[in-house]
Amino acid sequence: MFGVIINCFSIQCSFYTFSRMPEVKEIVVVCDPSYRDIFEDAREIINVDLEFALPGKERQDSVYSGLHTIDPTSELVCIHDSARPLVTSSDVEKVLNDGLRVGASVLGVPAKATIKEV
Repeated sequence: MFGVIINCFSIQCSFYTFSRMPEVKEIVVVCDPSYRDIFEDAREIINVDLEFALPGKERQDSVYSGLHTIDPTSELVCIHDSARPLVTSSDVEKVLNDGLRVGASVLGVPAKATIKEV
């Protein structure tokens, strides 16, 4: 029903969050083939189809590659990037519900202060 694209550097926390959601039927991991074993090892403990796509030169190229890999019968697609590895299932559910209701949805979170040493 739903497809998910997860960038290869996403901490496995997100991978498992999506894989445990009943709404998610497939996860497409966009990564260099040398990273596939990280996710292949989990194939036995997840209850969704696992597919892989090759990354592109730019982020949008990687997303495009992943979109060509998903099941064409998917109603919605979540695109999750590696910069936010601690997404919660409740946040994903809100995005999915809004996406179903209006056709698209984006999760936004407040910016956090960053301390940089100069």
